[in-house]
Amino acid sequence: MNLLKNSIVFIILITVFSCAQSKKETVNTSDTVINSSSIKIQTNNSKVFFEGTGTTPDWNVILRENEIQFSLKDHVFHFPLPHVNNAADANIKIYSSLTKSAHIRIKIAMQDCPDANAKIHPYAVSIDFKQASDTDFTSYKGCGEYVTDYRLHDIWVLETMANDTVSVDQFTKELPNIEINAKANSFLGYAGCNTMNGSIFSEQSKIRFTNIVITKKMCLPTNKEALFLKALEHSTQFKIENNRLYLSNPDENTLTFKKVD
Repeated sequence: MNLLKNSIVFIILITVFSCAQSKKETVNTSDTVINSSSIKIQTNNSKVFFEGTGTTPDWNVILRENEIQFSLKDHVFHFPLPHVNNAADANIKIYSSLTKSAHIRIKIAMQDCPDANAKIHPYAVSIDFKQASDTDFTSYKGCGEYVTDYRLHDIWVLETMANDTVSVDQFTKELPNIEINAKANSFLGYAGCNTMNGSIFSEQSKIRFTNIVITKKMCLPTNKEALFLKALEHSTQFKIENNRLYLSNPDENTLTFKKVD
């Protein structure tokens, strides 16, 4: 009788222990899935600021705010984005990143680069890559370009010049305004007396307004158009917050625009 009771108790203990282990393993598996999903979502939401593609379509590279993504044939490798190093030539940027599984070195040079379809890109890309199991690096060549921040794509009306609030009576008929096409890297607008258009160059938080062309209307001596255009040409950095576009350079705030819905 005692033997039977002991056997029953032993079976019950085994059953309880097995259920507890099963429950614990289920929770751990669930946690892993959730964490992996969170990492994936965070990675996908970070802004892309540079894209490069090989002269042959077997690889591409994407630089995001917090990572490098290198796709080679059917494999995708992720690296933390390191601090950029500028070569002696200021038009060359170098990134080097290492993980347990692979090592990548990227050189981005500002020069015309024809791709496989004869399209000209503004940057040449060189990549040295090796997996941990490899002895030597393999080199890859291609082209690329910086991706302009999509938030610039809007119509902006001038609010301040060098921190001073502007008014319509300082210009001919309305406040200066610009409409930026982020995809085409171009802009057009009204400078305060004349209409204008031109190109933009953007690299993360950097921006330049170039190739500015304006009409030739005569403006009153009190018109602030010349000061506006000078500030626009001297702007080198931007930030966007509170529906405003803030332009500046290392010495001063240059212009502030308000977004127009």
